Amino acid sequence: MRNKDYRELQLSSSLLIFIFLAILILGVVIFLLGVSVGKKQAQIVADSDITPQREVTQVEKKEPVAAQEPKDLISQELASHQQYQEETQKQQPAPKDLYYIQVGAFNKKEAAVSFAEQFKKEGYPTVVLDPYDSDKRPVYRVRIGGFSSKEEAEAVKEKLTTSKKRKDFFIIRG
Repeated sequence: MRNKDYRELQLSSSLLIFIFLAILILGVVIFLLGVSVGKKQAQIVADSDITPQREVTQVEKKEPVAAQEPKDLISQELASHQQYQEETQKQQPAPKDLYYIQVGAFNKKEAAVSFAEQFKKEGYPTVVLDPYDSDKRPVYRVRIGGFSSKEEAEAVKEKLTTSKKRKDFFIIRG
């Protein structure tokens, strides 16, 4: 072996530290990008309302899925999803058209649920909302209702104000 074929690479300790930190920073950036993509994917899955329309019977389970083309399966799934959305929209009024009375807001879900149970025992329809994305701290809101008119919500609010001797209830639309 000749001297010209062999080359030695010498690195100072500061250069080694610089290379190590660069690799570490690159790894952290790649990790954070992966977390960001994972959160976005989870949000997309949570926002989709694809639910099964019917139960699969034993006979249907035995049929081979490969017999149908993938395009047919996708179009059937999309059609059933559209049908489900149309049916649920017909059955329920749009949430923005309803009025609610907010009766409490809590930092812990357990407290909000137990507070809602008190109103549920009195016969009021209650809803515990999960914290909004814009909340700096988690706030679980307890609301009564789903009233179709503001007057109906006002009447219930007045009844609550007199029976609970509190004045901090307020009406929210949808």
